[in-house]
Amino acid sequence: MNRASVHFRRTVLLSTALIAGLLAVSGVQAVAAPVYQLTLRMIDRDGAVATANSRATVDVISLSGGGRESDVPTGSTLRLPADRYALVGSLITPRRGLEPSMAVMAHPELNLTRDTTVTLDTRHSAKVTANVDQPEVTGGSSLVEMGVRLGPDHTNSMVFPFDQRFQEMFAGTLPGTSSAAFYFGASHRLEQPRLELFGEQPKRFQVPTAAIGAPLPVGSRTPALAFGGAGREEDLAGVEVRDRLVVLELPWDTTPETLAERVATVREHGGAMVAVWSPPAVAVRHGAELAGQPGSRIAAAAKPSSELTGSKAAGALALPTVQIAGVNAERLAALARTGDGTAAVIARPEIRDAYELSFPATGRVPAQLEHSVRKSELAAVTMAFHGYSAEDSSQVHAFHQVAGVRLGLSRLGYGTPGLVRAERQEYYTPGKWAFLNALVSDSPSLGGDLRGEELFAAGKSYRLAWNGAVTGPGFRGKRVYPADRPWAARTAQEIDISIPLFSDAAGHTGTADLDAPGDRGSTALYREGRLYGSQATPGRAVFVAPSEEAGYRLTTEAERDEPWASLSSKVSAEWTFRSAFARGPSRALPLLEVRYTPAVDLANSAPGGGTFTVPVTVSRQDGPAAITGLQVEVSYDGGVNWRPAKVSGQDGRYNAELRHPATGSVSLRAKAADADGNTTTQSIIHAYRLR
Repeated sequence: MNRASVHFRRTVLLSTALIAGLLAVSGVQAVAAPVYQLTLRMIDRDGAVATANSRATVDVISLSGGGRESDVPTGSTLRLPADRYALVGSLITPRRGLEPSMAVMAHPELNLTRDTTVTLDTRHSAKVTANVDQPEVTGGSSLVEMGVRLGPDHTNSMVFPFDQRFQEMFAGTLPGTSSAAFYFGASHRLEQPRLELFGEQPKRFQVPTAAIGAPLPVGSRTPALAFGGAGREEDLAGVEVRDRLVVLELPWDTTPETLAERVATVREHGGAMVAVWSPPAVAVRHGAELAGQPGSRIAAAAKPSSELTGSKAAGALALPTVQIAGVNAERLAALARTGDGTAAVIARPEIRDAYELSFPATGRVPAQLEHSVRKSELAAVTMAFHGYSAEDSSQVHAFHQVAGVRLGLSRLGYGTPGLVRAERQEYYTPGKWAFLNALVSDSPSLGGDLRGEELFAAGKSYRLAWNGAVTGPGFRGKRVYPADRPWAARTAQEIDISIPLFSDAAGHTGTADLDAPGDRGSTALYREGRLYGSQATPGRAVFVAPSEEAGYRLTTEAERDEPWASLSSKVSAEWTFRSAFARGPSRALPLLEVRYTPAVDLANSAPGGGTFTVPVTVSRQDGPAAITGLQVEVSYDGGVNWRPAKVSGQDGRYNAELRHPATGSVSLRAKAADADGNTTTQSIIHAYRLR
């Protein structure tokens, strides 16, 4: 619902979705619960009562069924069945000459047993901020999240993004209230800004800005300002724009093609740079429509939209171009209209230090929400990115896992750009984090995504290498969907297979993309030597298996033909094991994993023309196992001819000694077994390069 333009009524009827969430599904006829009136009121930070015309709304969530009434304007009265409800309200308070402030307030658990009025007084909320002991780290984004846990895999939450450089955010709970189901998160992704824009007169002020498409050239510049209207010939006639930063006023729905035309016109008149601005009221309304989240209006008011940003638009732009937004964008446009104002533009190279901070709580919102953090209190993480290119890079999403929920800026899809064959230093709040390193490519495929989980401790150092060779079958962690199910599992009378055939050397799991034409293959199951079933999907299949114990052989292979995947072009594996009916939760099958961790560089290359040692580990998906042997073979012609490698080691940890030619690539094949009779044979064609 677009709350910026909807006409509110004084009384809001109960929605169908909320009614459905309140009714229990059973074999007997449901008995209607008594219905009561719930009146919602909010008070802003200045003590004023928010009215139906205010920018203030409340979400109402049933704690028994999960139904939700969203964006209810304050001053409204709902008629609701007797039940337990969580209430989360948000309102915006204008500030003269500044971005408005936002306050979010929760009543974690209301037991509705009579007609009730709830007043969420945001004067009881606390300011949400975070800073670190690195003075240049002033940029980034922040997020407040409030939600309730309705079951093991079921949450209902509201998210409120903001930028603490420009906006004030306050959060709190109604005094004297709490709930075991309620959770709260304040998340901050902080870094030194890659791009900053300031108006220089009469007093320096910063403008929310984002590069449209490619980053601006690195450096500082102080161009004079000019106002170019909509950037048409008639708008620029008689305006001095030569060597200036030209501010254009364009509607939010301007197409990239139109933008390119207007920027080209500015260049023809001698302009040096363009800043695109939309009137604040339009930007606010559009931002609410795009985000669809409570609180999105304040974020949109001070953050450029994504309509014009992107590589497709950048490719056609004749000048360095940025998009500006918010109150200070309007100030910059006014300064440009004078014809004698100046700006300061600072563009920095790729950021090497970044912070992921998370401050969660359960039950209620903490009283203290301002945090000053030292590096010594965080986990230092070196992020290394192997094998990517400028055309096929990645984006890292990090989720802080607390009390069964995931928190962080990545909840909104805000990832951090991965580097191309480079490293950077990051700092994380101690605790358990889940990562998704998603491929960003002109030929996108979920097959390029990598997932993993890490437990970080304060003051400790870690290294996370992404997409490092050798990529092959791996069983680290468990599936995301269904939650917590093993990758290869026995569930009652089913053998459910979803093997990550493209996991990297660090164990980050990657599966074939079953919908992408670039990933082809099959999976088959043999029972007591006979083919039991097969499916034309690489690493993925479900088989209905008899209850009686039997010996099985599982085979799978995947061929990958993608422009972003020059290594591990063919992966094949087979496992032998025994399995029978499994009562209760799904159980992991005793499948063996062979993992290679060669010392490759960030291009996934190893030295050629000499002896090279490859560490190899053998483990089992369902836990510790006594590994009885490992054989490794190597091929330097893409798997046409194989030769044995010298293997030393024991107890699942080995070294394979290879003799590399000067150039080419290395393919690997291994056979392993354990004391319980489980075996595996795996081969990986083009495992890594030689340099």
